[in-house]
Amino acid sequence: MSNEKHARIAGTGSYLPKKMMTNEELEGLVKNFSAERAKMSFCEWTEKVTGIKTRYFIQDETVEFMAAEASKKAMEAANIKPEEIDFIVAASFTPSMKVPNLACSVSDKIGNGNIPGFVLNTACAGFIYALDDAFYRIRSGNYKNILVVASEALTRATDFNDPTTAVLFADGAGAVILQASDTGGIAGFPYLKADYSADHLALISANKGEPNYIKMGGGPRVLKRAINAMAEAAEKALERTPYKMADINWVIPHQANGRIVEGLAEKLNVPMDKMCLTVDRFGNTSAATIPLALDKAVRGELEKYKIKRGDKLILTSVGGGYAIGAVVLEY
Repeated sequence: MSNEKHARIAGTGSYLPKKMMTNEELEGLVKNFSAERAKMSFCEWTEKVTGIKTRYFIQDETVEFMAAEASKKAMEAANIKPEEIDFIVAASFTPSMKVPNLACSVSDKIGNGNIPGFVLNTACAGFIYALDDAFYRIRSGNYKNILVVASEALTRATDFNDPTTAVLFADGAGAVILQASDTGGIAGFPYLKADYSADHLALISANKGEPNYIKMGGGPRVLKRAINAMAEAAEKALERTPYKMADINWVIPHQANGRIVEGLAEKLNVPMDKMCLTVDRFGNTSAATIPLALDKAVRGELEKYKIKRGDKLILTSVGGGYAIGAVVLEY
């Protein structure tokens, strides 16, 4: 197609709830933890098992509010107005409302209720899948600016009677403006894959009368599969580009927990100083982890990770299902 366009990230934004929750504070909310069985305190165990020290919890905020705030920052960074956005692709599995969908709510809250869009749910892989959809829309030549936003309030679906999951999850949002350009941006084509298995990675029941909490099983098996899935996706996406791993400046993986990020670095043979790690301060915000980390690194708010224009990135994620995906891009 002669009108095919490249798709570049023109601006990023994020939102974190006002309430920061330390491990010490979280201990007061989590039930059924046994220091005797763990042979260490709750705080020691949480940091050892997950790598998480702090995370953010919503108070009066909503998924829709957080998404809109992150979107406004991305628009400001891209220097575009609401009327210049052609489409919204949102990602979330914890919206406050099913109808109107998250994209409709964001459209209204950013000041232009006439922007078409939809919300998708591939759990933690949601942002990658949303970015993939936006990429092909831009590439068609029919769209110039697409807002891609992921927002989650995982604490609304957290079972605080289960210490193994309660220590992981947090709330937050991240957004990007994907813009048509003549060069640069997403390289090759995004890579997506599904691997439905007995592990499922996470389960939330939609059946009436059943708790709608996040449930995770499989333990070390899930950890290994998550690492392998994100590594494979990153490598497959890279194969679709002219780049080699040595050309990549930063890898931004889904921030499931610290051990998974470290395991992925080892699997990809990438040094940890090129592996963007934010789960220690923001926790696991599902679909929002990647755009949240990206925005903070672009804005220079992360001491170790400062992304600049021209840097080459791999974004890779795995979510419940399993839903798997990766994107290589030049920022």
